[in-house]
Amino acid sequence: MPKSFENFSWRRTHAPGSTTRGYRTDDVWFADATTGWAVNSEGNIIKTVDGGDSWVVQAGFEDVYLRSVGFADKMIGWVGTLTPTQRLLHTKDGGASWSLVANLPAGAPPAICGLSVVDANTIYASGTNFPDQPTAVIKTTDGGASWTAIDMSAHAAILVDIYFKNALEGWVVGGRDDVGRPMAERVRDDVKPVVLHTTDGGATWTDRIPRSMRRFFPRGEWGWKIQALDEEMMFVSLENMLDGAILRSDDGGLSWRRIPINDRQRNANLEGIGFLDRDRGWVGGWGDVNFTGGFTSATVDGGKNWDNANQVGFRLNRFRFIGKPVAVAYASGDTVYKFTDQPAPAVVAAAVAAPEDGLLRSKTAVDIETNVPEGARRLKINIWDRFGRHVNVLANEIPPAAGARRFNWNFCGMGGEALPAGAYIVRITIDGLSQSLIAYKAD
Repeated sequence: MPKSFENFSWRRTHAPGSTTRGYRTDDVWFADATTGWAVNSEGNIIKTVDGGDSWVVQAGFEDVYLRSVGFADKMIGWVGTLTPTQRLLHTKDGGASWSLVANLPAGAPPAICGLSVVDANTIYASGTNFPDQPTAVIKTTDGGASWTAIDMSAHAAILVDIYFKNALEGWVVGGRDDVGRPMAERVRDDVKPVVLHTTDGGATWTDRIPRSMRRFFPRGEWGWKIQALDEEMMFVSLENMLDGAILRSDDGGLSWRRIPINDRQRNANLEGIGFLDRDRGWVGGWGDVNFTGGFTSATVDGGKNWDNANQVGFRLNRFRFIGKPVAVAYASGDTVYKFTDQPAPAVVAAAVAAPEDGLLRSKTAVDIETNVPEGARRLKINIWDRFGRHVNVLANEIPPAAGARRFNWNFCGMGGEALPAGAYIVRITIDGLSQSLIAYKAD
């Protein structure tokens, strides 16, 4: 009999986050029911040892976009980033200290979007999510003393998430260019999903979405997150700006079928996916092409039917389930959420309704405001696009002028080029302390 979760609900933890200013927690990992880590849009690695009731900042990276996190146990862990000069970070002491992995091989992806930590010795990582850059998987079987790069350019234009069930068998998801453009000219609107499978540690790969099936997929759609529920059932969220769908496998990842999200709010632009069992699950993400909805949808029949579930969380990007059967679950979005039957601390809301989007919105330019304290040594404002590509440094002052400050950004890149419509993550850092918000360029 499936476990009853009648008294369980999703609630916000005490992790940093704010739906009103576009905060984003890209990934979360828990070693057990109470000890976990998360990485967020302020460039911080944060840790909890009490199931999310309290969090501490373990490390901050002013110029680095942190994307993924995975641990082998409570001491040994890894963080992947979208910053080419600092792509992978490593800790051996539970996150008390982090070091740059400096021995990545030639051919490593320029950004590490996904991590699969099989054990303390065997780690796989995948990337990148930029279609005009090369895709690759890296692996180590000696705890990072040496790494091997696996060129994936023949298989995919985009690679995001990766999952290995053991040292040899695994999957990596992303998108294949459906037009055949040269790498420098590839765009997201041309890709269709791939689910790549290996049984020999990455020496060979098979796309489990055959060409005969792929022709029925829409362009501008790719795999984002992968979840293995058990030995037979697996799920992949499909990112598509205009449509909501997932992939489901019932035979251990050998074959897949596309399932639309048919909720009332027309949830789309999906990222996070998490199934509690074979029937009950959730998907979330940006919610729509305008990046404003942040919707979550739920199913109780294995994905056949979906309904609005915005009380679960906002802009969800990752689900993690602890225990077999599940004892507790966590999800990252604008903050970290917890699925539990324990009462929430008094200062944490029991549920979160879909809030105002909290975006700085304009067609031409936005004003970014901050307050610089007297005696501050440095002010820096970095801007990334919604996929984590670094696009501009709006300010870099040593020392900065104190007081209320306003900076106008006209949605241009570092070379003055006009950037496309969409969401941008703005990080304001003063003397190592950061806050983030989202600026949206409307069509």
